[in-house]
Amino acid sequence: MRLPNDYEEGSMGTPVIYTIVAVSAFVLIILAVVFASNGGRGNSGKQKADIAKASASPSPAEELTFAEGQEDIETLYREHKLRAEDLDFWNMYQDENAVVEAVPTVSPSPEPSHEPTEEEMAADGKHIKVIHRDGEEEWVEISEEIPLYTYDFTNLQISGGKMSYYQDGEKNSWLGIELSQSSGKVDFAAIKEAGVDFVMLKLGSRGYESGLISLDEKFVSNITGAQEAGLEVGVVFFSQAVNVKEAVEEAEFVASNLIPYQISYPVAFDMEYIINDNARIDSLDVDEKTQIAEAFMSTIEKEGYRPILYGNTNWILGELIPDMLLLEYDVWLNDQSAVPEYPYQFKMWRYASQQQVPGVENETAYTISFIDYTRK
Repeated sequence: MRLPNDYEEGSMGTPVIYTIVAVSAFVLIILAVVFASNGGRGNSGKQKADIAKASASPSPAEELTFAEGQEDIETLYREHKLRAEDLDFWNMYQDENAVVEAVPTVSPSPEPSHEPTEEEMAADGKHIKVIHRDGEEEWVEISEEIPLYTYDFTNLQISGGKMSYYQDGEKNSWLGIELSQSSGKVDFAAIKEAGVDFVMLKLGSRGYESGLISLDEKFVSNITGAQEAGLEVGVVFFSQAVNVKEAVEEAEFVASNLIPYQISYPVAFDMEYIINDNARIDSLDVDEKTQIAEAFMSTIEKEGYRPILYGNTNWILGELIPDMLLLEYDVWLNDQSAVPEYPYQFKMWRYASQQQVPGVENETAYTISFIDYTRK
């Protein structure tokens, strides 16, 4: 028979045994972990790589889906070939509708252009040579803003020094001559009978030394005789103005002396250097001469007459600024060449000097007009 105390001792022995076993197992586990940690440090890199590889690689049963282009990055990652530039997440996930600022392209610098040679400018049709008073030559670029002449000079006919221009088989020109006190005796009826249509009469001039304005001695008798003979009349003033004020004074002088008469052809502004002598305009620059010409012609226009600029190629293109005058005023070109080299539009052409004309005592010059100013 078991006594009560024997039962209690037997029942308490089993828990104690379990506790001892558990503690022993826990100690063994700790020792095993410490041992594994100390003994396996050299293999930790491989273990980590294996763990990373295992976590990155899907199991055969898994089916992974990638965004467009991501599968290439995954392949690079698996093969250990992934680079920093492959991880361009901005472009990978960019909105298709987003506006991407274009990278500006740098254009190659143009090759330096060389100054055209004289031969090139002579052949390119874009330049014309002018000769200045001192003999210096200059190639001037032909402006695209100023109308070029359109005459076909194969349509010209000359007989006895008298030139005619034909269009579509019909004569479309008018013949004129110049007259002044140096012309001597004049028979206007004989001039008319010789086929002359108009006369350009010298009205007056300013002295190239004194600066005084004077009326041509034969102007009154010439304009009276010309109009009585039925000839059309234009006038010329020889200017030596050195400023705008003097140019206006010259124009007003012309207008005051035309009051008693009716003229149909233009009032010509003629400014030239004096050959083999000094003149008061010699010191003027291109801009000053241009302003003087414009002041004279604009004043003539205000007085009710039609102005025209007289000169040769060297004067109009070398001593003046063409863009400031040729778009507003007609040109009376002085050119003795068979075909003018002057490129721009001109309405009258003084083509021959030192001509002996029936009815004129001394030599004079022929001018052809391509428009009938009586209809203007």
